[in-house]
Amino acid sequence: MRRIFALGLGLFLFLSSAIAEANFTLPYGTNGNELDVSVIGNIQPDGIKSAVKPLDAKAPLILWFTNQYGQVIGEQALAHALVRRGATVWMVDLLDSLLLPRSNDAVRDLQGQSVAALIAAGVKTGHPVTLVGLDRMAVPILRGLRAWQEGASNTKAVAGAVLLFPNLYRGTPVAGVNPSFLGIVSATNMPVMILEPERGVNRNRLGTLLDTLQGAGSATFARIIPGVRDYFPLHLHTPQNETLKSVAQFMKPQEAIAFQALPAEILESSQLLAQSDHPTTVLPLNETLEKPIQQQFGLVAVPNTPAPNFALPDLNGQIYRLTGRVVAERPIVTLVNFWASWCPHCIEEIPSMQALAEAYPANELQVLSINFKESRDHVAPFIKPFGVTFPVLIDRQGDVAAQWGVFAFPSSFLVDAQGRVRYSVNASIDWNTPQVKAIINQLIKEQTSLDANGLKPLPPAK
Repeated sequence: MRRIFALGLGLFLFLSSAIAEANFTLPYGTNGNELDVSVIGNIQPDGIKSAVKPLDAKAPLILWFTNQYGQVIGEQALAHALVRRGATVWMVDLLDSLLLPRSNDAVRDLQGQSVAALIAAGVKTGHPVTLVGLDRMAVPILRGLRAWQEGASNTKAVAGAVLLFPNLYRGTPVAGVNPSFLGIVSATNMPVMILEPERGVNRNRLGTLLDTLQGAGSATFARIIPGVRDYFPLHLHTPQNETLKSVAQFMKPQEAIAFQALPAEILESSQLLAQSDHPTTVLPLNETLEKPIQQQFGLVAVPNTPAPNFALPDLNGQIYRLTGRVVAERPIVTLVNFWASWCPHCIEEIPSMQALAEAYPANELQVLSINFKESRDHVAPFIKPFGVTFPVLIDRQGDVAAQWGVFAFPSSFLVDAQGRVRYSVNASIDWNTPQVKAIINQLIKEQTSLDANGLKPLPPAK
């Protein structure tokens, strides 16, 4: 077996003897493809006898599709916790089984055949099946669910899908442009539960996702996981297979609470989904929307869009606004940067951003750095070693980031003196370059020309 099983054998030294663990290979299709599946629990695929007979014919079977990064310790601990509650987990790493690179594009390109094959194998056991996955793995899960539904005689054999902070977008758009969903979202009408972290990147877009799924006829539900951000299940780096009580020693307090609650949340969600409507009609799939969009890098010129105003505190409590004051009182160009401490690329560009701020007088350029959904107590000591002199503002609820259409981190915008967004970038860049300065100099020159003709800035958007 491949990586996931070698990892499992090394990690589960604390495995309770009451929990069976085995592996099987599932061939599918006509091209020699196969899935390596790790079985945690007592329910074995059809034709393989279990060492321990399941006590309940209604015991749930969880098909868990591991994350694209291959960090499985936290997910395996959750699988064992589910087994202690009476479930069996079939865990599969699609990218590893199919010998694909661990990349965003590889996940988005995964079609549903492999997932549908595993669903079919699970349904043959006679136990109720639920699919579980996080982040971008939601894409092949929904595709597979639809592919299985297309040939199913009893769609109620599958409860539905439980998706943790799903990323179902076509890709990263130009900063400030609303992202679009892949076509599978509006082609899904099987039941779905979304578990969304309160501090997650896409928490503010959850309503749009629910509207799209429900509009397609899916019985869709959502629960907010308080106090945590995306990927928290992957923050456990020490095996915890006997009990989850000790995870508090290895995770942040709020993360440990959320982690310990997840197994019960998943099982409760599975029961709720099982009681929902399970359509037999498969919806048409818009193949055009299934094609991902390509991310544009570097500063991109955008239409002269009025920049949303804001009022945010800096680390000392002083309120900063993006205003429409005259040039004599306001810098000609404002760089508005959205970032977070958990984002490595955000951190990489801080020194060059500081160098850029130092290269211009205050009446020509100001930098406003807006932190996303983190507390002042966390940000202040984190940013101090960088020695930045520009204001660092706190967007605690992420409302300003949502107003600006921020999708990826970091995202930055160049705003002219008339309060219009002129350029944006949805990735980290080196700000202290001749190319960037040439753009800023051009914006300064434009405003200088307007001033010479007596034209004043426009008021900002409200």
